[in-house]
Order: sequence, then C-alpha cells, then structure tokens
Amino acid sequence: MAFADRLKSLTEKRTPSGPRPRVRRVTRVIREIDPWSLFKIALLFHFVLYLVVLVASVLLWNVANATGTVDNVERFLESFGWDSFNFDGSSMFRGLWILGLFWVVLATGLLVLAATVFNLIADLVGGVRVTVLEEEVIVRQIETDGP
Repeated sequence: MAFADRLKSLTEKRTPSGPRPRVRRVTRVIREIDPWSLFKIALLFHFVLYLVVLVASVLLWNVANATGTVDNVERFLESFGWDSFNFDGSSMFRGLWILGLFWVVLATGLLVLAATVFNLIADLVGGVRVTVLEEEVIVRQIETDGP
C-alpha cells in the first residue's frame, strides 16, 4: 500500500499556496516587422540550416560510399544503356556548397522582401490582430528573520 499512496501523492494536483495568477485575454495588433532585425535572424537561421544540410550530406555520402550503395546506383544506371556512369563526389559537393550559399542569400532576401510587403499592407489595413492569453505575474517575498 505504501507504493500506491506514494503514487497517488505524486499524481495529485498540487495547488501552490497563495493566490493563483489571473489569466486574461488580450488583443494585440502587429503593425510592423523590422526588416533589419528580420534580416539578421533569417541570415543566421538559413546559414545554420545550410551548415547542417552540408554536414549531413557529407556524412550520408560517406556512409553510402562505405556500404557500396553508390556503386550499386552507378551499376543500376549503367544497366539503362550508359557506357559508364560515375558520381564525382568532389564536384557534387562543390556544386552543393555554391548552390547552398545562393540559397541562403535568396531565402534571406525573400524574407526581408516579405516583411517589407507586410509593412506596406499593414499600413493600408491597420495590421494583424492577434489574441493572446496574458498571465498576471505574482511576486512573492520571502520572509527572513531580522538581524
């Protein structure tokens, strides 16, 4: 029975001492997105994503090459009538490296352009109305014994 009592005490909802924080519905309006701050965040996000994809590609290529999958795919494609078909890993990754950098620049530029278009449209229609729940913050003071 001790285990059941302990399990019950762990699963019971505990109410903190003192008043509970109030939650109220608040409506906010998003009228502007700063293109410069979006540029910095988007550039960092896309560059990190580019590095993750590049490292994952290298790891997957090495695993596929070590297990013979690349050779199997080359032989499979040669069975369709090519005299010789070879994947050149160095030229593939050089192309991936260059295309990835173009993708980072293009995706970042498109996000900044989208923020600018949003700002122009928000000036015309008044922005986007968003409803959020806001919790009241209760600051509790710890009583200490005097000196």
